[in-house]
Amino acid sequence: MADAVKEAGRAYIGIDIGGTKLQASLAEESGAIVGRQRCSTPRGGGSEPVVEAIEKLVEDLMRQERVKPADLTAIGVAVPGVVDPDAGRVVVTPNMSLTGVALRSHMEKKLGVPVALGNDCNLGALGEQWLGSARDADSVVAILVGTGIGGGFVQKGRLWRGARESAAEIGHIVIQIGGPLCGCGNRGCLEALASRTAIERDIREAIAAGRETVLHTVAPADLSVIRSGMLRRALALNDELVTEIMRRAAEVLGYACLTVRHLIDPEVIVLGGGVVEACGDLILPIVEEVVASDQLTGAREGGRVLLSALGDDAVVVGAVALARKLVGRNPFKKRFAVKPEYPHIIGTEFGKITVGRKTYSRDIYIRADGKVKKRDKATAKAVYGSSHTVGPEELEKVCRGGLEMLFVGAGQSGQLSLNEDARRYLSRRSIQCAVLPTPKAAEAYNKSKQRRAALIHVTC
Repeated sequence: MADAVKEAGRAYIGIDIGGTKLQASLAEESGAIVGRQRCSTPRGGGSEPVVEAIEKLVEDLMRQERVKPADLTAIGVAVPGVVDPDAGRVVVTPNMSLTGVALRSHMEKKLGVPVALGNDCNLGALGEQWLGSARDADSVVAILVGTGIGGGFVQKGRLWRGARESAAEIGHIVIQIGGPLCGCGNRGCLEALASRTAIERDIREAIAAGRETVLHTVAPADLSVIRSGMLRRALALNDELVTEIMRRAAEVLGYACLTVRHLIDPEVIVLGGGVVEACGDLILPIVEEVVASDQLTGAREGGRVLLSALGDDAVVVGAVALARKLVGRNPFKKRFAVKPEYPHIIGTEFGKITVGRKTYSRDIYIRADGKVKKRDKATAKAVYGSSHTVGPEELEKVCRGGLEMLFVGAGQSGQLSLNEDARRYLSRRSIQCAVLPTPKAAEAYNKSKQRRAALIHVTC
């Protein structure tokens, strides 16, 4: 992978430090991610095990991708708490033990590469405005729901950090006076009512009170940790308890969005994080209903609530954007705008498609990073009984990496189609789509100047 990075020019690493997991990604200057490493976040033992885990994660990523420190331009690090970016120091991390650590100087000394430090949700918002759902918006507030809840506000590519580096800490606005204790030490915060930690607490309390749940079949027996994926599976099984608690959390998030609208009035609010990624189909309609009930109208249309288009990559993409700013290559400046190298579709015929120098005799995806992947028709057949139907399950694979436009080659006579759930998936992430007969889709893909992806059906 190192050769590909060198051919693309500058290389960056984005690091997302989470309360549950650590993620490091190697990225090209375009924001295209070319390699990833993840590990669990160490619990207990203070800051040293966490710092050591971050260092090892970066070393493993560089070894995996055959990259040396000399190949890197800069590193961006996202921290879940209050940081001082100018001093490169973590001020406080309510849900993990990095408080007081001079992380920037430590990593620069270790790797010999410039390091930029920022709040994780600030960087998630930055990532969404650069390559995600808010790419066409002047202003965005991102609300990321995971172990905790964080927020970020970006206007025209500039982070609003606040006078004390603690702006947009949406998770710590007080929703319920005298409510549950939050990890920050206050009571009744949004995070204490609607984060995964709060959802876990409410589920465990309900079980202790005698409520039934299917979670014991999809989660560890003690339910000490209930992952977002477990909540998703319980919802799919129509678990009454989990549905009730998730609906309540979604309603609270809706009123938080209403508060954001009244306070800042951003063009777009983006919801992301592990809980939303897993349970967005339940959460977003409830949030939209609450926001739509607002009796205080604005002067114009706007204020959409969208789902993250970048998913788990939002924060690391924002960290890469911050790293680019650090070295004077701001991705929001036109002269520094870089797009991935896209392959050229040479030709199509029944049962075949030629992309670059390679001919494929089956359906393909061309992702936003320019990589060509063979389409796995089994997903569509298993869910819909036909490979001619495209649903959101497939689009999750095709749309990774941040794109503006999806081209769907529907076959020589246009047999392939997107179902309503797939179209809703794209709309909720502000992704445009053109469904055309395969020859016309190939022609439109080649001519497009947008960040794009394609799903091409080569028969019928």
